[in-house]
Amino acid sequence: MEKPRIFLDTDVLINWIVKEVDHNTGFKLWVCPYEIMKLVEAEKVTAYSALTNIFEIRFVLRRKKKFSEAKIKALIDDIYNNLSIEIPDSLDLLSANKLQDEYPLDPFDSIGLSIVQSIDSVSLVSRDRDFIGNAENIKAEAYIPEKFLQLNFPEIFDGVKNDLY
Repeated sequence: MEKPRIFLDTDVLINWIVKEVDHNTGFKLWVCPYEIMKLVEAEKVTAYSALTNIFEIRFVLRRKKKFSEAKIKALIDDIYNNLSIEIPDSLDLLSANKLQDEYPLDPFDSIGLSIVQSIDSVSLVSRDRDFIGNAENIKAEAYIPEKFLQLNFPEIFDGVKNDLY
């Protein structure tokens, strides 16, 4: 079996970095992203993200999470060491513009989706239901982290599913 290839959206990376928990439900948003990152580090999954997602992560960690610059740098370095960071080129931006014209995408999601389209056999992993829906509209595979684990690594999902709440 070929190892899965995924494009990680900003929200999934933020879940993992800050160990986010849904304050309304107590759902541990970070558990499955953490397991996915362990799979990436073990080279059982090939993971991609976009430079624009790095911009978003840095912004969130600075402004909303108040992380120190040293901690942000270390976390970004960890992402660079484990993920292939795609740098949008002019073709990606033209494709993103077309996608945004056709679907209700924010600028970052339109760029992310254009990159997803440009990588062979890659699945989007996100928590953004609208983004997932738009990915499915263009026939791209898209999952929340829990569904990705459940489908591709059921033994790992079974081991953590009781720890999600």
